[in-house]
Amino acid sequence: MNREKTLLKNIIIYAIGNFGSKILIFLLLPLYTRYLSVSEYGYYDIITTTIYVIIPIVTLQITEGLYRFVIDTNDEQGKIEVISNAFRIITKNVILFDVLYFVVYFIIPFKFGLIILIQINLAIFAGMMQQISRGKKDNLVYSISGLIATFITLISNIILIMYVGLKIEGLIISNILGFLSTIVFIQYKLKIIRNIKYSLENIKIKKMLYSYSIPLIPTGIGWWIINVSDRYMLNYYLGIEANGLYGIANKFPAILLMVSNLFYLAWQEISITEYNSEDRDSFYSKMFNFIMILQLTVVIVLIANTKTMFRIIIHEEFFSAWKYVPFLYMGTVFSTFSSFYGIGYQVAKQTKGAFYTSIVGCLVNIGVNLFLIPILGIQGASFSTMAGFISMWIIRVYQTKKYFNIHINKGQFVSFGFVSIR
Repeated sequence: MNREKTLLKNIIIYAIGNFGSKILIFLLLPLYTRYLSVSEYGYYDIITTTIYVIIPIVTLQITEGLYRFVIDTNDEQGKIEVISNAFRIITKNVILFDVLYFVVYFIIPFKFGLIILIQINLAIFAGMMQQISRGKKDNLVYSISGLIATFITLISNIILIMYVGLKIEGLIISNILGFLSTIVFIQYKLKIIRNIKYSLENIKIKKMLYSYSIPLIPTGIGWWIINVSDRYMLNYYLGIEANGLYGIANKFPAILLMVSNLFYLAWQEISITEYNSEDRDSFYSKMFNFIMILQLTVVIVLIANTKTMFRIIIHEEFFSAWKYVPFLYMGTVFSTFSSFYGIGYQVAKQTKGAFYTSIVGCLVNIGVNLFLIPILGIQGASFSTMAGFISMWIIRVYQTKKYFNIHINKGQFVSFGFVSIR
């Protein structure tokens, strides 16, 4: 099977598990906007976004290193050693984080603190299980686990919010059940616990995981840091209701994120195996131009129909959020471009470049937020998201030339970009 067919096959497999989770967002939007107030949804949105910033910091992105080195290791014993050492690191970090969390929670109690901690813990171990299944190239198991989690989250949301009336608690508990189902299913299919042996501690492997993974922390949380800074600054300048509107606006770029993530997951595997091929640059260029046109085409369609979609599925209390979506669409496009070039750091195992470029993107976002939110309000936050990812991508274009040389079809980029802006 040639590499294009392998890539397409992997995209289809990942689509099975990921498409459902993204569609779930839209299936639940009428539920969220009907049963939760703007301020309630704003509070939940801050919780969710903060969690996804915390997780890469707690794990030190070891799950990324786990995937990278498991897929690179040919013998089964070598895979077991990588998995065991990664599990040791993550487990110790989770225990330390839990202790610190309880100290903070004891001093400064906050709403839903205990179930939020449970969600964080299960999300970390579910993510680790998923990366192990990908590293072992059991992509179908990965995808089916996503389908199961989506179904359980959907049903529990409906029951807990509509019939039990738990609202924010119901959302968090539903997430917990979804992550738990992922862990149980992958363990049932792959028996991963058998691969975890504490006696196989290896300092060399642990150093290798640390050196590869830690620089990826800003990359892993780049999107979330940018969104967290948006949320907290909106909350500071405009209040929690503005954050609720912004949170709903951010759900619509999830369509683009779905396309991006499906491609990224499949491309990550192929890009690693093809890095040393003779026609690497032409193949990488072909793939970049493909995803570029695909993303910009989807943006053009979405921008033309966003207001209509809001009328159909969003409660009138949240309707004004449609105005903030276009810049978020473009921010997602440039986030995709940044991720594509960011794989260059991973395949070359030189992840420090990803660290620096992600920091620059986050700083640009924060700076633009400080300047524009007092002037433009919520729209300033939307624009800052786009600005952060544009800056990150531009730097990566030049910095990754030492790893590969991608030829961008500038004519198509300009023409499609112009139509998107109009």
